[in-house]
Order: sequence, then structure tokens, then C-alpha cells
Amino acid sequence: MSTNSDRISSASDLRRMEYFIAVAEELHFGRAAQRLHMSQPPLSTQIQRLEQEVGARLLRRTKRSVELTAAGEVFLQEARATVRQAARAAERARAAARGELGRLDLGVIDAALYGVAPQIIRRFTERYPGVELTVSERRGDEQVALIAAGKLHAGFVHPPVRQPAVAVEVLHTEPFVLAMPESHPLAARERVSLAQVCAHPLIQAPRSVNPEGHDSMIAICRERGLRPNIAREASPKQTIIALVAAGLGASVVPAVLARHPHPGVVYRPIEDGGFGISTALAWRRQNPEPTVLALLDVARELRDAATP
Repeated sequence: MSTNSDRISSASDLRRMEYFIAVAEELHFGRAAQRLHMSQPPLSTQIQRLEQEVGARLLRRTKRSVELTAAGEVFLQEARATVRQAARAAERARAAARGELGRLDLGVIDAALYGVAPQIIRRFTERYPGVELTVSERRGDEQVALIAAGKLHAGFVHPPVRQPAVAVEVLHTEPFVLAMPESHPLAARERVSLAQVCAHPLIQAPRSVNPEGHDSMIAICRERGLRPNIAREASPKQTIIALVAAGLGASVVPAVLARHPHPGVVYRPIEDGGFGISTALAWRRQNPEPTVLALLDVARELRDAATP
């Protein structure tokens, strides 16, 4: 069985509360009607309906005055709280629709942690502090599968992405460089050729970690009649760099890693490599979360600002 309070829940009931608050504060139907930009008879009708729904007399009326009853005093406090809460709920809903509130589960490949991701994440959290953000390091193929399944909102990956359900936008492209131990035969050179790179043992990530990047490197080498000497496989990037520092080989890595020095490791440009790697933001194409669109706006803003 429903109670009177249960019935006071619709938008019309909320309006009646606002009408009642105006009358209770003005203690005059004429002034309250003027404040509400309506005529007095409909206002009186709405207050009567409110009293019927509440099941108590809220106002004591005479020809000369309007007074709150004891029930009216109590109802006024509750009505004010209800109207404030309704306004807050509406504003929070609008904020969520703008991507200012909510949740964002974000995946990041290891290379992006050294590159574009930190700046974008920092700017996003500064602009949208009300969003609950979680960031997890994941392989690109894992991110794409989770995004397509609706289990991850967005992620930083290496394109191309061959999943129709996932949209991708490139944020940054950079060349590869050669990371090598300080004692490496090529370390004394300012630049190295692709032929020199292929002639020395390399430590690279398995193809499964980044198939497109791996295949691109192999294809460019083959175009020049070269075959890279991949002697070891390792992942993620920090593990590869640690093995390079240990003197176990060199590695072709994104240039951004050169901005994060590691003891015992030097980086040299590959002068005729003609290949690099891109980082992109991936998200579910169908009905993306507002927080994802907000993140994309931030990413585009930073990308465009960095473009000459």
C-alpha cells in the first residue's frame, strides 16, 4: 500500500513543492503568484492538491493573511531539501552527460607510458576531477578485445586496429631509434644505418605484442634486402632496455625512450630506416561513454597544439 510520501514523487509534485515554498516564504498568494510568473487561482488550486496528497493542512488562510500550520512548518523544511536535492541530481546528470562525472577505465601500452599518455591523462584529470579514472598497462591486442566487448572504455594502442567495433584516432607518430649498450660497436657513431642495425644481435618484443609494428620493421628491412638478427625476445619495453643495459644486445625502440635515460644505454637515430611507430586512442565505436569523448577532446587539443 502506498503512502502519501510515496505519491509525492512526480515532476508535477516537485513543481507543487516549489509553489508551496514560494507561498510559505511570501505568506501571500498574490506575491507568490507574481514571483512564480503565474496567476493566483491556478496557484491556489495547486496548493490545495498538494495538501490533499500530503493528507494534512499546510496553510491557514484568511482574507487578510496566510500562515503556516505546524504541518506546514515541517513540510517546508522537507520541501526545500527535496527541491535542492532534485536540482543537484539534475545538475549531476547534465555533468555526467558532458563527461565531467562518471567512470573511465583506460588501457595503456608500455610505449605510451613513455610518450603521449602521461600528458593526456594529467590534463584530463585536471579538467575532469569528478571522473573516477583507472589506468592499467595492457597489450594492444588485449585492449582492443576488451574495448570491443565493452569491458574497457578506451586505450592507447599502436594502429592499425582491425576490429570494426573499435574506432581509432592517431595522436602521435615518431621514428624508431637504436638502443644499445655503451660498449656496443655502433655506440660511437652519431647515426646508424639500417644495414648496421640488422647486422647486430637485436632484442625485440615478440610479434604477438605488436604484430603491425613487428611486420612493418621486417618488411622495410626486406625491401632493402636485409634481415634483422633478432637474437632474443622480451617484453615490456623496460625489460628490453634492462637487457640492453646488461650488454645482451641492441634494440629498435620508439624514439621517446631516448628521453628517459637508463644507465649504460645510448640511443642513436636510424638514418635510412624510413619507418616509425604511431600511438592512437582506441574506443568503442558504438555509443561511447561521455567520459571517452571528453578524453578524446583533451587528446585532440594536445595533439593539435603540438602540431606546427
